[in-house]
Formats: sequence, C-alpha cells, structure tokens
Amino acid sequence: MRPGARWQPVPPRGTRSRVVGKRRLRLPPLHLPRLDVRWRSYALPLLIVLAASFGGWWLFQSPVLAIRRVSVTGSSVLPAEGLKQVAGLEGQSLFNPDLAAAEQRLRALPLVKEAHVGRDWPSGVTITIVERAAWGVWQAGNQRYVIDEDGFVLSLPAPEGAPLIAQTDPAVPLSPGDRVDVGAVDVAKQLVATSQQTLGRAVTGLEFSQATGLTVFLDGGLRVAFGDAQGYDFKVATLYALLQEGAELHSVDLRFGSLVAVE
Repeated sequence: MRPGARWQPVPPRGTRSRVVGKRRLRLPPLHLPRLDVRWRSYALPLLIVLAASFGGWWLFQSPVLAIRRVSVTGSSVLPAEGLKQVAGLEGQSLFNPDLAAAEQRLRALPLVKEAHVGRDWPSGVTITIVERAAWGVWQAGNQRYVIDEDGFVLSLPAPEGAPLIAQTDPAVPLSPGDRVDVGAVDVAKQLVATSQQTLGRAVTGLEFSQATGLTVFLDGGLRVAFGDAQGYDFKVATLYALLQEGAELHSVDLRFGSLVAVE
C-alpha cells in the first residue's frame, strides 16, 4: 500500500466477476402433459355430451317450449276461461308441468265430476271436463237444494220432474259442493228408475232421517223403510215376494236383513 492511499477491500476474483457481470435468469423448462391417443379418442365424445347437456338445459328453461295454448273440452256450464285460470298451467314448461295439481284444483270445483289434463304437443295442453248434472232435489226444512246422482249439492236449476227427498231431521244449511247422504240418494235413484218394472208400483214419495235412513212411498199408500243401500237386491226381492202374496200391506221394514217387519 502506498503512503497516503486509502484502504479498500478487494473481493476475490471469482466474487468480483459474479457481482460485476450480468447473467440472464432463465426459468426451468415447463413440460406440459401430452394427451396420448387414448385420451384424444375420449375428448371429442365428452365435448359432445357436454354440449348436448347444455343444450338440453337451455331448452328446458327456454320459453320456446313453455305452454302457450290451453284448450278445454266437455264443459257446457262452466266457462272455459275460468277453467284455464283454475288449472294455472299457462307458462309452465311442457317437459315438467304439474298436471296432477291442476287436476286436483279442477276437481275441487263443485260442478266438476271428473277432470283430466294431458299434453297437446308441441306447445299446449288439453283439459277434459265431466260436469255434474242435476238429478233431484233435497229438502231440508224450508230449503230445497238441487243435487246430482252422487248426492252433491249443485248451484243449478232442478230438472223437470226431479225426485224430491225430504229430510225430516232438523235442517242444516247446505252449500254447493256439500254432500248429502249418498246411500239414501243411491236407493232413491234406483227405485225411481225401476220400481214400476220390478215391483209394479211407482214411487210417490221419498223421506230421509238419520235414524231410519230412506223411506219410500209406493202407489197404494205402501210405506217401505229401506234404510241404506246395503243388500239392495235382497230388499227388492223380498218386497216383490210380499207383494205377490196378495196380502194388503201398509208398512214394510226391510232394514234388518231377513228380519222383515210387516204391517
């Protein structure tokens, strides 16, 4: 070292060259996996399946295949537009409409006896209705209600010559859709239609009470207690046999099977 010179550290030769010199950084080579022939053969079918699935999902959600037309058949009293609104199917997907719920809503209407809803491709559904028809009159107290042959109360006018069943129990108000005693109505319906041919006497009156069921009045003032519809054929055969004997009858009780009470 020369006199008066400042001391400076001198790095080793190899270290100096590494500090002063500039070296370019290089990333290690990236090796991507290559699909072999087997995977290549699966790729195209997989893409086709994915595309088909997406297309099916799009069609399922698309309004193109929504229900746009609802037709109604079989209705004569009920308005078609009202039935469509009750069904509530317009706008639903044709692939998955809730047809069962629509049928249930339609059957809940008092005047609907049966309802069926089916698809009508390509863009609609068809509602088929069987309406209830007025058959007779049920009298409770001073009120009279039109009923069908299944005992359902209807908001329809009574047909001409409709049979009348008078309930002798205390009157209970009824509304459309309510149902009276179905057994009494069933017996009355059959007797009104066939008594002249099977018994030789026509029905002149019908009464009902919770205690005795249905009582039928026949020509000649004969009073017959039928009760319910159980054993109907046996009851008619028994009454026919009694009438064939020629004895004068005023009252017959057929409610207890073979234990027939005659007066």
